[in-house]
Amino acid sequence: MKVLHTIDRLETGGAERVFINITALLAGRDISTGVLLFVQGGPLEKELDTRLQLHVLHRSNKFSPVTLYRAHKICCGYDIVHAHLRHVYAYLRLAQLLFNGRYKLILHDHAAVTTDVPVRLKGLFRPRYYIGVNKEQTEWAANLIGIDRKNIFLLENTVAVKINETPVQRDTKKAIMIANIRRVKNIGFAIDLCKRMGWELDIYGNIIEPDYYEELIALAGNDSGCRIISGVTEFTGIYSRYSLAIHCSPKETGPLVLIEYLAAGLPFIAFKTGSAAGAIAKYIPQLFMNDFVIGNWARRIPEILNDTGLPAKMQVLYKENFNPDNYIGKCLEIYRNVHS
Repeated sequence: MKVLHTIDRLETGGAERVFINITALLAGRDISTGVLLFVQGGPLEKELDTRLQLHVLHRSNKFSPVTLYRAHKICCGYDIVHAHLRHVYAYLRLAQLLFNGRYKLILHDHAAVTTDVPVRLKGLFRPRYYIGVNKEQTEWAANLIGIDRKNIFLLENTVAVKINETPVQRDTKKAIMIANIRRVKNIGFAIDLCKRMGWELDIYGNIIEPDYYEELIALAGNDSGCRIISGVTEFTGIYSRYSLAIHCSPKETGPLVLIEYLAAGLPFIAFKTGSAAGAIAKYIPQLFMNDFVIGNWARRIPEILNDTGLPAKMQVLYKENFNPDNYIGKCLEIYRNVHS
């Protein structure tokens, strides 16, 4: 069985991080795995496993029939084509329809569900095989999109990271936030929270929305101890510098970074949204909030930090519930079902 994973470009986002993780895990299992990028040069590209067969489409115009046919020819070299993100899936589905592709095409959906059916998932473009990262997505795919339930699979996210052996800082008022600079990440709330508590805050993320970036700079002020840092893609070595992580996006499918905090043993406070949050909250509910009242967050943080056994508990939870070996085993079972 040969598997091709495809995405447009390896930017620093959650879906792209899943792409890096899952392809590395497949390569480690000696599964014949290829990678198709529509465009080269993303910051995470350097993290691709060297054992993978890399294909680059160099797509400059999505309406070019020549480029579409080239994508189809690459896909034809594989039994299963695993497409990340809806627009990537739709492009390859068009190629499959036009050129009669026989490969099995799977949509791995990383987007939040909506009350409407996206145009790129309707009619002939409705996926035959669908992977969701949480139960909300899988139910949405069955009930709203109309995909056969036997072809819908749940594959909750994991991260393939080393357990951090360096204890986190417990006596500094320094917090970390990992989020690309976009309004939907609600970064202003984290800045307001840290200013109220007198904490320093380092925000790591690429500037996606320049206007919002300027708003955040104005909100932070000159002497607030708030920094926005771009260009960092590997965080394992820096988690130990901080006492706390903050995640306050109101809507996520993952969020993947919470699993990284578990592996690092870095206490965090987060709004409860997404599959990872739901899974972690079953065991450590005090890490999650259900509102955006700054006073409530400010009162919860000392409770989290005063639990001296929390970092070790978090790392045990990562090993038991977010084990990459279990994750890739589930993925291979999906492939067997699709390929049969």
